[in-house]
Amino acid sequence: MKKYKVEYQSDSGIKNVLFETNDISKEKLPSNIINIKEIKKLNSGSFFQTKKTIKEKVLINIFYELNLMLESNITLSDALDILIKNRKDKVVLEFLQTLKYSFSSSKKVSQELSKFKINYLVGSFLDISQSSGNIVANIKALSELLIEAHEIKKSFIKSITYPIILMISFFLSLISIFYFVIPKFKTIFEQTNAELPLATQMLLNVQYLFENYLIILLIIVIFLISLFIFFYKKDENFEYFIHKIAIKNIYLIKDIYLNMQLYKLFLFLDIMLKSKYEFHKSLISSKVLIKNKYLLDKMSIIDNLLQNGKGISFSFSKTEIFDDITLNLINTGEVSNSLDITVCEIKKIYKNRFNDKINLLTALIEPFFLVSIMSLILWIVLAVFMPIWDMGNIIKV
Repeated sequence: MKKYKVEYQSDSGIKNVLFETNDISKEKLPSNIINIKEIKKLNSGSFFQTKKTIKEKVLINIFYELNLMLESNITLSDALDILIKNRKDKVVLEFLQTLKYSFSSSKKVSQELSKFKINYLVGSFLDISQSSGNIVANIKALSELLIEAHEIKKSFIKSITYPIILMISFFLSLISIFYFVIPKFKTIFEQTNAELPLATQMLLNVQYLFENYLIILLIIVIFLISLFIFFYKKDENFEYFIHKIAIKNIYLIKDIYLNMQLYKLFLFLDIMLKSKYEFHKSLISSKVLIKNKYLLDKMSIIDNLLQNGKGISFSFSKTEIFDDITLNLINTGEVSNSLDITVCEIKKIYKNRFNDKINLLTALIEPFFLVSIMSLILWIVLAVFMPIWDMGNIIKV
């Protein structure tokens, strides 16, 4: 008997229901299903088991080669055999053999590949391939999507590397100053009976906190982060709340995050439409890309409206997350029966917006940390030298 968690969209939001069955397909399931996940029982030693990792570039190369062979009219089984013969890495070989076994035995691919640490898109896409039967189109779409997702990730990391280095340098400098520099001047200041300037008093108080309470503060921060992660993973309402905040409330971050998610969505739709998939079916399949619960809720609204016979542009407008340009392009594509063209343009718009927002974030972070470092240096210089200047004036008198 297996246990399944079925996530579905209801009138009051996203809900979950549990089923214990040997065959989930024979059960009476709710409508508007978002996701079905098997809940696996922990066996002895499961805490010590780790997933086998396949590097992202290796995974991209596998599906790139697989796509080329399938487009050359080689069968999936033969293509996998060729890849198996040309690979020496044991983990990659096991991955390919598992993939071949899944398709030959009609086992659900995502479940069979759960022992590997790979991009979640792989299992989701290959499940679609099994159900739709259009393996060539789906492998091509998966290959293109993995390449594009890698480029997005590389671009994002490249953009935030310098700000992160600045941030780390700032905190290391702060800790070094308060641990090694200020204590040497502290003994000098303690020997004078004159009243210390406000800047010096503040500096010594901060240094006292760093010296005596830094570990406690770090423990509190780690505890709060751990508590946040715990509730995020265990409480679905809290997870939904955080996902909603990430989309709607955090200045600039919300724009970067939303544009990245919508770019991936329209990239997927563009690939599927070019592979001659129907729009509604492509939209339903696109849910595999989205992990944000708030966005999934909006996607379910679109799905429900389309099932009830509403127009595509009308359905998208009801979510209130797409701007006028996007809605106008969708409406144009719907009226002129050229959604494949307009979706491609929307994809480009969101990609450009994502890049622009990343560049803006980088442009804001750099001067912020430079000003912060300069202010810190100025404060320390004034706090250290003002008492020394006062002592010099007393000596002269």
